[in-house]
Order: sequence, then structure tokens, then C-alpha cells
Amino acid sequence: MMFTSQALFFLLPALAHAIPWNFYTHRHEWNSSIAITSTQSSSSSLASQATITGVNGTVNLAARPTSHSSSSTRKRSSTTTTKSGSTTSKISSSSTTTPAVTSSTNNGTSPTPSKDCSCGYILSKYDNAYFPKSLIVLFDNVSDVNALSQLGFYVNNGDSIGVGYQGNSIKGSSKNVIIKDGLLQLTVPGGQKAASGSQLSGAEIQTSFAVTGGIFTMNAKLSSVHGTCQSIFTYTENQDVGLDEMDIEMVYSDPGVQMANFDPSGSGANDFQISTFPNDPTTGFNDFTIGWFKDAPKYYYNGQVLKGPTKYVAKNPSNIVINNWSSGDPGFTQGPPTQDTTLQVKSVSYYYQTKSESGYPSGCSQAQACVV
Repeated sequence: MMFTSQALFFLLPALAHAIPWNFYTHRHEWNSSIAITSTQSSSSSLASQATITGVNGTVNLAARPTSHSSSSTRKRSSTTTTKSGSTTSKISSSSTTTPAVTSSTNNGTSPTPSKDCSCGYILSKYDNAYFPKSLIVLFDNVSDVNALSQLGFYVNNGDSIGVGYQGNSIKGSSKNVIIKDGLLQLTVPGGQKAASGSQLSGAEIQTSFAVTGGIFTMNAKLSSVHGTCQSIFTYTENQDVGLDEMDIEMVYSDPGVQMANFDPSGSGANDFQISTFPNDPTTGFNDFTIGWFKDAPKYYYNGQVLKGPTKYVAKNPSNIVINNWSSGDPGFTQGPPTQDTTLQVKSVSYYYQTKSESGYPSGCSQAQACVV
């Protein structure tokens, strides 16, 4: 992660012992009561996507943009204009106007309805929670990483990632983010040095807009190479409050689904749980899901709710971040890896609300929402 949940791990014992490859079977006695009933080894949450419905029209993915802009700050508020045939679509990467994806086919466990869903979504598998907006992308339909900006993502190119160890630092590089073989691939290059004062390179994407609640799923296959942190998490735009986030992280120093949430008031306090994998997450694709609800957060693996932290509820507008990085910290990321370590993401499925759009749109009712 960024400069985020590592504050948590300063409170945990450093674990520098060797970790077996098959880390989903490694269970710690202090958490042995946590059980996951799912035995699903692979899942795909999303339907095939053909178009992106923007603010003023539709962008055909066949007409992919060829440019990408970046800056040295995390807060994004740029507007990009593209042309698809005779239709010009302006997709704003602000917290109030975001692209939505429509589909006419179902290729996974969380179908995207083919009918008009402008009245929002009721998520039947998540306690019938309602959210008015969605961002659903199957990366098999995105052949160029430059298209990510049109989909509502920002690729980190020079911003900090995670927390350095003994004086080193980590920054994102767009060179480490590619789309290949129908997958979004986030790579930590092998052979980097973690000496004091050194700068390591990682990979990260995040939404270019902020959300205030939702269901956020990454369908991904973890790397079996030790030495990085592979994660999906929320991260607040309001950095004045300190840590206010919900995390799912995977590291080999303490194998399993590591879940944390933080006090949104900025006290630095946090709540933490770890749950062992019921399968090997390095041999197939699995759903990693964060549920940001009003009463408490929930965490899921392949649709099965985990025994996760519930003490704190995020309240600040936040971006959704996916990254892969290493600091060389033997008690956390370990590494850096001697060979390339790649987190492979097949799809993302985000149903969400924003600060300005949290309920049913004008003229809409519950009966008009799409049930997914």
C-alpha cells in the first residue's frame, strides 16, 4: 500500500522466518478460529464489456485513447476528451461524475444487466445493498494501458507507494503496469536493492474519482513469488485526517487475507484480522471484495464473508487502489524479490456511491433499480 497500514504492523511481531510456498495452508494458532467455507478456486465477477457510457455519450473501446497524463499528487480532477465516430464523450475523473460500463452478456458470478441501470443497483448477494453507480471492467476488452484513463483509473507514475524500510522509498512506475493476455498486470521488477536511501519501483492503479461507500471486487491471481505486498484498499483524498482506509493485503511474512480498517478521525488506531485461504490463490483467479457499508465494513473472498475487522467505519471520500510493491521489510513485504513478481487482475467490479450521489437519482425508485 501507500503510507498506510504499515503503521499497523509496527504493532505486530516481526516475522522473518521462511514461509512455505503453499501459503494458503499456513494457519496461525492465534487466529485458528477463522474458517472460510468456500472451496471455489476460480471465479469471474464480471460480464464482457463493449462500451463505456460517459457523461455525454458512448466511447467505443475500439477507439482507444493514445495519451496518458499524470501528476505528482494523488488527488485527480482532470477531464479527458475522446472521439468515437461522431460522438464526443467527456469523461470527468472527479468525485461527482464518473463513467459507468454497460454489457449485454454475462460471463461471471456477478452479472451486469443488459437493461438500463441509470436508477442504480441492488446487490442481491450483499444484503440487497443499494448503490447508484458502477465501474465494471473486464480487462480482456482493454488492449492498451492508455485506455485506463478513459475507464476512470489513474496509473501511478512517480507517486509514493507503501512505506519505506530503513530509509528506502517506493514509487509507482507506469512501466510496471501493462495489459497483456487479457489481464491487467502489476509488476514489481526483480533484482532491486532495499538499501538505505534506495528507491524501489512498484505498480499501482487507482480510481480517478472518490467514493463514499460501495462494493469493490478485484478478480485476481496472486504471484507465487515471495517479496511483495499485493493489495486492494480504499484511500482517502483528505490526507489531513491521516489514515482512513479499509485494506485487503497479501504478504508472505504472514500468509492469508490480511484485513484492516482505521479510525477515520485520524487517531492512528486500527482493527485487524487475518484469514487463511481455503485454496491456493496463486494457481487461479479469485474474488477479493471490500464492502463499505454505513454500519461496518465487510470483507469477502469468492463471495464468502470473512471474519474481518468491524471496529471502524470509513467516512471520508476515498479512492479505490490496487497495487503491488516491496520495501524489503522482513516483517512485512520481505524481498525485494529476485525475479519479477506480477499481480494479475482479470476484472474489477465496483458498485458505489459518491458524496454528491448517494441515493436514488431523481425520478427513480427501488423498483427501477437493476438487481445484480
